Amino acid sequence: MRHTDRYFVFLLIGVVTVLSIVVSEKSFARPPQIASANTPIALEGERIYVSPFVLPIENGVILIRDGKIAAVGGHGKVDVPEGTGELDCRGMYVLAGFQNSHIHFTQPMWNDAAKLPAAQLAQQLEMNFTRYGVTTVVDTGSYLPNTEAIRNRINSGEVAGPRILTSGSPLYPPDGVPYYLKNSMPEAIWKQLAQPKTPAEAVRIVDETIDGGADIIKLFTGSWVARGQVVTMPLDVAEAAVNEAHKRGKLVWAHPSNVAGFQIALQAHVDVLAHAVEDLRGWKASYLRQMKSDGMWMIPTLALFSRDSNIADIMQEVDDFADLHGQIIFGTDAGFLPDFNPTQEYLIMQRAGLTFNQILDSLTTAPARRLSESATRGQIRVGMEADLVVLGKDPQQDISNLADVLYTFRQGRIVYSLSNQ
Repeated sequence: MRHTDRYFVFLLIGVVTVLSIVVSEKSFARPPQIASANTPIALEGERIYVSPFVLPIENGVILIRDGKIAAVGGHGKVDVPEGTGELDCRGMYVLAGFQNSHIHFTQPMWNDAAKLPAAQLAQQLEMNFTRYGVTTVVDTGSYLPNTEAIRNRINSGEVAGPRILTSGSPLYPPDGVPYYLKNSMPEAIWKQLAQPKTPAEAVRIVDETIDGGADIIKLFTGSWVARGQVVTMPLDVAEAAVNEAHKRGKLVWAHPSNVAGFQIALQAHVDVLAHAVEDLRGWKASYLRQMKSDGMWMIPTLALFSRDSNIADIMQEVDDFADLHGQIIFGTDAGFLPDFNPTQEYLIMQRAGLTFNQILDSLTTAPARRLSESATRGQIRVGMEADLVVLGKDPQQDISNLADVLYTFRQGRIVYSLSNQ
């Protein structure tokens, strides 16, 4: 079954998520009670991975103050003021917070988010994101007002959760709503999905989406309108949408589906492929060089394609792109895929040929670079946001240990603690 047969049902039907939490056998101290992000706290860990391509600090200490990294260094080299809360992370591994750059808030659990009980919403955000060390998510297709409600409740401090960036509803080709959406919702609903026929219409929709609170724009440059049939977005429409988004200071993600959809994305100067190209018939090695020349990045979502008959070719596409270009961003398509656990994605990325450093880069420094946020997040450096993940086992020894999360910090506050489960 190709992934298009499994893709998310927009605004209607979702799959009930079943999450299994593996409790680490490691014993560790309960976290200090932190009243606010202004409370200083010091973490002392076995190893601190300050950045993917920098040697880690052994037996390191991180001092957090006012929600930011105030100091980081080896044991005995960081001055910890009297009265600072301390979290003993000896035998543990500390990394910058993770970013999942392809998720969806479309499952029924998120419906009517403005009115969900705070405890329920907080638990869902924890179990699906912060429990896996995710401190930032990029929602690449959902009902914008509902996703805005989730984000507003997090930003207000009412509930703990990850930072949310969103595209709102995507733009589709004219008469190009995917067949799996048409088959799953009333005609009156899918006909309302944005399907611009002209450049002017595309510009208007992009402006309305951004004005509604979107942080990025998502295009279906290739859309499966029937089994084995992809309709592409007209180039002038895609170009108009991308140009307007860039004019408004927003990046553009694209769902390519096949080589023709990829070529539209490339010619329109889309910034990020939301998936690797799935149908590779007609693929040429020269396309990778064109992507590098144009500065296009990729979110592989390899677990999504894991049952495709050509998964080996898709993995090779991703590995070749990583070797030539290196601009890989991590994403799982969680929200369509029922399991939010990212372990399978880590394992398949590694089987495709990506190293531990490349995978960690895709989770931390790479998305910060792509979003022009390298000065504030993605590494453990003085002045950075104190978005941190504490692991129970070394991920460099086993990539699946990236999911062995004991604590997650966002802006200096503990938003997930396994000891509280």
